[in-house]
Amino acid sequence: MEQKAADRKFWRQTVVNATLIGLWYLFSISITVYNKWMFTDEPDNPETIVFPFPLFTTCVHMLVQFCLASLVLYFMPDFRPTNGEVFDPTSQKPIMTRMFYLTRIGPCGAATSLDIGLGNMSFKFITLTFYTMCKSSVLGFVLLFAFIFKLEKPSWKLGGIITMMTVGVVMMVAGEAAFNLIGFLLIMSSAASSGFRWSLTQILLIRHPATSNPFSSIFFLAPVMFITLLVIAIPIEGFSGLAAAFSALVSAKGPILAPLILLFPGILAFCMTASEFALLQRTSVVTLSICGIFKEVLTISTASLVFGDQLTPINSVGLVVTIGTIGVYNYMKIKAMREGTRAQIHDSYEHGEYTPVAGLDDDDLESMVGDSPAEDGGLLEGRKRAATGSGLKPAGLMAKSLSVSTGGGGGRGLDSPTKTSPLKRPEDLE
Repeated sequence: MEQKAADRKFWRQTVVNATLIGLWYLFSISITVYNKWMFTDEPDNPETIVFPFPLFTTCVHMLVQFCLASLVLYFMPDFRPTNGEVFDPTSQKPIMTRMFYLTRIGPCGAATSLDIGLGNMSFKFITLTFYTMCKSSVLGFVLLFAFIFKLEKPSWKLGGIITMMTVGVVMMVAGEAAFNLIGFLLIMSSAASSGFRWSLTQILLIRHPATSNPFSSIFFLAPVMFITLLVIAIPIEGFSGLAAAFSALVSAKGPILAPLILLFPGILAFCMTASEFALLQRTSVVTLSICGIFKEVLTISTASLVFGDQLTPINSVGLVVTIGTIGVYNYMKIKAMREGTRAQIHDSYEHGEYTPVAGLDDDDLESMVGDSPAEDGGLLEGRKRAATGSGLKPAGLMAKSLSVSTGGGGGRGLDSPTKTSPLKRPEDLE
């Protein structure tokens, strides 16, 4: 019975996570290819120019995401954030304090806007393949900030995976013929901002109910992202060239299609961000980054098909090394996840929390075992449990994926959110 229960839980987790990863891949690759097509700026080839104003266009994307998130929260009240307690209309406790918004939402939104905006801006100078391979370095920045915030702990196994993956990435980057310094600096700055925002986003998701689902997170983050990008866009891109470029786009594509060309990526970005946040809730910042490496491999393949980007033999070997490393990591993670699931159900047997019942279905089994909302409840269930005081459990890679030899409940020592970060909640400082 233990084995059957563990297998059911394992496969349910696997199917949900695989679906989220697939959606993330689809939306992310689509918007990357779309943005490269839109922002390419080659004066020698004016026919390829569509709308080379990435910062202003990304501002529009932020507005689209904010509007979509607002619609979701309006028509689906269960996703609306609460003040961390059972919903009480008479409660005067604010959902979001000024201190929390300035010290957590503000930095995360600014870092996210720099990640997206600078990355989009680099498309004016570099190929999609070089963009993707340089963006792979985000894993190093993710680890750096994850260690700073104490979201992850170093280990030899994790270090070996990262080392082999870095070798593969370096080989993919080697031999780039169309090197552009400005584009390189832009994309590396984007990667550093991405590493910072990943770690801070995980803190937001597991430490505050107002950002416990992707829709409320986008609702609070998008205004900061819009303002940050607008402040940068005004001096860099200017309004005069923007108006002329939009007039040219309307003349070429028509008054209906032209605005849709600018708005459509915002819809893709919303779907990508929603799946990205959902996946981060269920896993860890490093797990998501490693899965992102394979997404980048798919992006490189897509760039070769769509834009004719070429790979050298060294680049191809690097791809093989990266894919092989991802396969080894996934094997380790799956093995650790299954053993952790068995240990959790075994503990439930030992403590009398689990009683076999005839006709027991998966939902009943999981509620008796006491799964964390980040693992099995999904976004809506996770938000509900956060509102009733359960909170979101951190998904540390060290405890849940690689530390198999420590034995016991698969990371049970990380159940308390206070152990994931030395930072105090800003609202507690007011």
